[in-house]
Amino acid sequence: MQEANIDYKQRITQTYYHLYPGYTNELGRLFDMLEKYKMERHPNLIRRDMAGTNWMHSSKTVGMMLYVDRFADDLKGLITKSDYFVDLGVTLLHLMPLLKPRDGENDGGYAVRDYRDIDPRIGNMDDFIEMVDHYHRKGIRICIDYVINHTSDDHEWANKAKSGDETYQKYYLMYDDDIIPRQFENTLPEVFPKVAPGNFTYNESLKKWIMTTFYAYQWDLDYKNPRVFKEMVDNLLFMANAGVDLIRLDAIPYVWKELGTDCRNLPEAHMILSLFRDIISYCAPSTALLGEAIIAPELITTYFGSEDKPECHSLYNASYMVEIWNSLATRDARHLALMPEYDLPTGITWINYARCHDDIGWGLDLDKTRSLGFDPQAHKQFLIDFYLGVFNDSFSIGELYEFNPRTGDARNSGTLASLSGLEKAIKEHDHYQLELSIKRIKLISALYLLKEGVPMIYSGDEIGQLNDYSYRDEIDKRNDSRWLHRPKMKWNLLVELNQPFSPISQVYNCIKQLVLLRKELGRNGDIRQERILHQRNSHILIFEQRIEDNETQILLCFNLSEDRQWFYASDLRRYGIKGEYSEMLQGKTVYFDEGRILMGPYEFFVTKERFPKKDLLL
Repeated sequence: MQEANIDYKQRITQTYYHLYPGYTNELGRLFDMLEKYKMERHPNLIRRDMAGTNWMHSSKTVGMMLYVDRFADDLKGLITKSDYFVDLGVTLLHLMPLLKPRDGENDGGYAVRDYRDIDPRIGNMDDFIEMVDHYHRKGIRICIDYVINHTSDDHEWANKAKSGDETYQKYYLMYDDDIIPRQFENTLPEVFPKVAPGNFTYNESLKKWIMTTFYAYQWDLDYKNPRVFKEMVDNLLFMANAGVDLIRLDAIPYVWKELGTDCRNLPEAHMILSLFRDIISYCAPSTALLGEAIIAPELITTYFGSEDKPECHSLYNASYMVEIWNSLATRDARHLALMPEYDLPTGITWINYARCHDDIGWGLDLDKTRSLGFDPQAHKQFLIDFYLGVFNDSFSIGELYEFNPRTGDARNSGTLASLSGLEKAIKEHDHYQLELSIKRIKLISALYLLKEGVPMIYSGDEIGQLNDYSYRDEIDKRNDSRWLHRPKMKWNLLVELNQPFSPISQVYNCIKQLVLLRKELGRNGDIRQERILHQRNSHILIFEQRIEDNETQILLCFNLSEDRQWFYASDLRRYGIKGEYSEMLQGKTVYFDEGRILMGPYEFFVTKERFPKKDLLL
């Protein structure tokens, strides 16, 4: 798809009239606003726009996700830490919710009070602009969250609604009695059945029922009102013109509500995203949209849209994250090797990660799980217990999130290092398990850092930070185990980087090396093709990558068990794999003409064809 040749105004008009038929005046006002933002865009940003969103597909793009206050106290402090990212090789910072949240409980910042202001605990809008400019000069792009499904109950619109302003009451889904809310509840699942049951909250001052899909203090917006859509586009373009390079759209499956449905993944939600995509491409072509949709694997890809109706530029590869942990617990690489392949539109990319601010929800591919001989429900319970650390032979220490005592269902919390065995090995003074845990951390890091797509490191994982149990002492956090893996950055640990055999030094230097390797492999082009190479050993995962020039072939081999494993080179002949390959990290030669190849516990190879076949023909 050639973005430069697209008539965005025509596409916006067509989609808008499908969503809001007859609202000609509102469409006119929308276009007036778009032209205003185009005119006001800073010349530096316009220069960046010339390359569009090609940066999302570059092997040079490596992300890190962090909370500003937990990493550097505030935005001014974050500016002083830029050399840390430069040293590590990070070129994209995803800053967790930093817009001004509601007072008191705010769902970790996802209950936004003001889309045009910054959380006063970390600074103000001037500090934010200064920070963005500083990081742009360092060659580092910025991503922030944009919560599009709801506002906080103390947002300006909500306050006007509470004062009796009917214009703003129509911004939300409000009802005078519970007749329609009860009809909605007949088909609506609950997001947080334990801590926030139901989907409606009765507001005493308004004497109305308000849709609150997530928490009682998060009021769902009514996108059937075209004024709501225009207001949210206004905020979107404000962020883009502030210099934000990647805008994470939160909770995208929920934005359209229809009685008699589950109000998830409705066609109109896709229309809204298609409009967002065309509008941002028209007004701020270098700004990309990242969709947050933690849903079934077969549904998530729909939020990429299609060739003629693109939606998000990127999505979280949540299924890949889940299958990494699944494969580690089972020592069975088939969970990763048999992930479904999708025919996706051009110009999109996955965000690959192993941990994030959220829990691990075990959204398994049920058919695939059964095909591998596992009962899906029993297997899910095994994974919950394994990463809690109560299962025999588990190396993990974690906690449960949203545990249902009746069904036993739960999700899991914990840092990458603690879930990988580092915490348990240190507690038990077990040097052998310590060695294995570091190998696991390195293996996991390679699995997402070297995969096609944009890798996203979760802050703290690069130095192997362990679970932080201090959240239990804080009243507003003690009931949310996700704070277990949201620790404050322990800068004092960096002194151990000078101790080559310390766990922190080993983990940091491995990740730094992997980031550099990723960039070096893509020096003459970016990863454009990737495929799994199937072979007999179920503990081994092998995939092939082709660099953009289609001449450079990379083979990545992973042993997902703590035992030595052999795989047969003959199994790869059907893929045309033979001859000598250079292992890029260790420097050794791997001979794919030999009968079988040995891999050590949790070892991984990054191999490059030593004598490309075209050279042999000369």
